[in-house]
Amino acid sequence: MKQLLNYIGDNKISQFYRRLKPIFIIFFIFLMISTEVMADIPIIRVGIFIDYKDISIRGDKGLKIFDLSNGENLLLQRDDKIFKIAAEPQGIRINNEFFRMSKGIKVIPIGDGFLQVQDKKYRGDIEININKSLLKVINIVEIEKYLYGVLKKEISPEWPAEVLKAQAIAARTFALSNMNKFISQGFNVCATTSSQEYGGVLCEHPATNRAINDTRGIIATYEGQPINAVYHSDSGGCTENCEDVWGGYVPYLRSVTSEYEAIVSPPNHQWSYSLTGEEFLTKLSRNDYILNSIEEVVIGEKTESGRVKSVDILGDNGKKITLKTNDFRLLIGPGLIRSTLFIMESEGGNSKGDIEEDDCNIEYEEPVQEEAPQKRVSDILKEDRDFSISELIDLLNRPKDLSEPKVVKKPKVIKKSESPEILILTFKGKGSGHGVGLSQWGAYGMATRGFKYDEILKYYYQGIKLSKIY
Repeated sequence: MKQLLNYIGDNKISQFYRRLKPIFIIFFIFLMISTEVMADIPIIRVGIFIDYKDISIRGDKGLKIFDLSNGENLLLQRDDKIFKIAAEPQGIRINNEFFRMSKGIKVIPIGDGFLQVQDKKYRGDIEININKSLLKVINIVEIEKYLYGVLKKEISPEWPAEVLKAQAIAARTFALSNMNKFISQGFNVCATTSSQEYGGVLCEHPATNRAINDTRGIIATYEGQPINAVYHSDSGGCTENCEDVWGGYVPYLRSVTSEYEAIVSPPNHQWSYSLTGEEFLTKLSRNDYILNSIEEVVIGEKTESGRVKSVDILGDNGKKITLKTNDFRLLIGPGLIRSTLFIMESEGGNSKGDIEEDDCNIEYEEPVQEEAPQKRVSDILKEDRDFSISELIDLLNRPKDLSEPKVVKKPKVIKKSESPEILILTFKGKGSGHGVGLSQWGAYGMATRGFKYDEILKYYYQGIKLSKIY
């Protein structure tokens, strides 16, 4: 560029071009920057409503609807009218009009408006695919705008700015490293915790949007590749090695001590949950694990950080069910068994049913003598004393002969089992979540101690670098 402009300046018409030189420079710089940005910002496909029979959609400034298979313009609406989209065997019905098609439709907002699907608003475009008479709704949006709808769902916007920046980079990196997770279903990520929670425009917040803008294009990498930047709520004091949760060694997902949570006192840093054996059986049956009774629940091997690796459930007739602890948490409820860092206490159980009277053992105590009988009348009259009239009448009414004292053995009933019949399991633990990678409450504690977002990320993700890719 410099040589070209110098060459122009050396020509006979250099006077004219010298005046245009600053304009050329500004134009070329703008062209290079704008081309790079527009070309490199990733577009992400988010599955927002999967397998719905019908949905409602509107554009707050109007919308356009196209046939996905051939690009044909099916409808143009310039106001915020609501349309009902329903799947049919041979196509789609939009309000009362049927359109025969095999793939589906694409909906584009007019101007800078948003599209509302059901009760949620979204940036970008909406694609609605047909699959076996059901609709699959996908939001197609730039990744930065996608993150606007993620961050507030994953972390409080009231937290320090450095935590929000760290979370923004983790969320961006996680999305990029998981772009192929649902690709067979026609989208990259979903809108639930199977990927990251995504709520669209209504879940945006100025503080979280600012954190995304301030870290625009920055991701965490290991050996030049985006890391799987998993995160959780509260480590309970120590994060976990990846292989001890999901299997497979990952060099940057290593266990580290995390005492920073205690600084900010997370609401569920310590927790407890109890359930009966019958409640446990119900939860097992709902997940196709069938037992008639639970004889015992045993905590399996623990990791170096103290987390439980597996849980054994021993049932009737020697049946045994072994669950990895994350699967166990999902079975009971991840909001009840909040982490894998717990101990278990059991009470009762091992009962053989109600004890009947015939099922009791009878034992006999040492022989005992009954209470001494009353004296004979003849013996009483021999006593050297005066008797009142009432005493004499009482003696006349007594039998003449009384039997000797009897010796008896009193029975003592002993039950076979004195333990409670109802099995009660109590789990006591620390922290929330799977425990791998970034601890959000730990990051909050680090920020209160003056750590910056890059220091926070490099502490929880070992050996990483931060790279700006656009």
